[in-house]
Amino acid sequence: MEKKGKRTRTKFTWELWAVVIIGAIIFALPIHPDYKWLLAIPLYGLFIFLYYRAKKRSS
Repeated sequence: MEKKGKRTRTKFTWELWAVVIIGAIIFALPIHPDYKWLLAIPLYGLFIFLYYRAKKRSS
């Protein structure tokens, strides 16, 4: 008997891991905090895009 409405875990693809690692590198670099935030904004958008694409694919 199948369970309906069962949640599945979203698998992180290599693209998502790459974005996470790049984000950690950006925040570890000794650069001005304003530049860190300016670099993090497109990176965050890319993460959201890739996460929802992977979530849609796993459903």
